[in-house]
Amino acid sequence: MIMPPRGFTLMEIMVVLVLMGILASLAVLSVGGGPRDRLAEEGQRLAALMELQQQEAILTGEIRGVQFGRQGYAILTLDEQGTWGPPDATDTLIRHELPEDIALGLWVDNRPAPLEKSRFPQVLLLNSGETTEFVVVFSLAEDQSLNAPLYRVAGDAMGRLTVGEVTR
Repeated sequence: MIMPPRGFTLMEIMVVLVLMGILASLAVLSVGGGPRDRLAEEGQRLAALMELQQQEAILTGEIRGVQFGRQGYAILTLDEQGTWGPPDATDTLIRHELPEDIALGLWVDNRPAPLEKSRFPQVLLLNSGETTEFVVVFSLAEDQSLNAPLYRVAGDAMGRLTVGEVTR
């Protein structure tokens, strides 16, 4: 019996290319620099991870969420029973701890959001491509002066992300 040739689907190839691009950008971001560079790296790392998880949510049809805390953030997925937990794939990209000298601030729907441990994510990444409106600001924990560097990652309801340095 002759078996027809088996190849990869276009969707499988696209997912692999997206993952390779995200991993390459994270590798580039891991090179250290000064305080402004480190804040920018953390902001760009979060934006890249959220972009990847948005694409994964669309491709898999799962609802994803980002749970922020004082020490970092984690990706969660909603299962069939309606509970939030880590995605099925055991991947190092689903949890990130911030360095001790970097602080994180979160605003959801134009209001400050608590960073206490919760069972629910503060930001949702829907399988339609939409997200919860949010703003994450990275700052140096010890430097609260008016000219201290800040780096902002923001998302609108349509899932568009903006990143960049901001001033107080």
